[in-house]
Amino acid sequence: MTASRVSRLPSLQKTATGKQLHVDGKPYLILGAELQNSALSSSTYMKTAWPKLVGMNINTVLGSVTWEMIEPEEGRFDFTELDKVIEDARKYKLRLVLLWFGSFKNGKPTTTSSSCYFHDLIE
Repeated sequence: MTASRVSRLPSLQKTATGKQLHVDGKPYLILGAELQNSALSSSTYMKTAWPKLVGMNINTVLGSVTWEMIEPEEGRFDFTELDKVIEDARKYKLRLVLLWFGSFKNGKPTTTSSSCYFHDLIE
């Protein structure tokens, strides 16, 4: 990873009263939306969703990526559809937060195999 790439990673910066999210080196206010569970599995479907999200002044979209989307057959990995979704989000200047298949979805640990905690980031 190059130094310029590292400097562009999102980070939490200390302020006088707490912490502030920085993206591309600048303060960033998330104006977010969450997609239905399977929306990111289809770049065709998302082509109709991107303009609507932009029209609502959304700048960040949370969507889930399922195991079967990435590994449709055991041992065969295919990131093609996810790559298309990411490329299209970039065209609309939208940020994506991928809820990877190892994270909680809908607040329930029963829908995935493990959990992801962000508590340490804000402590």
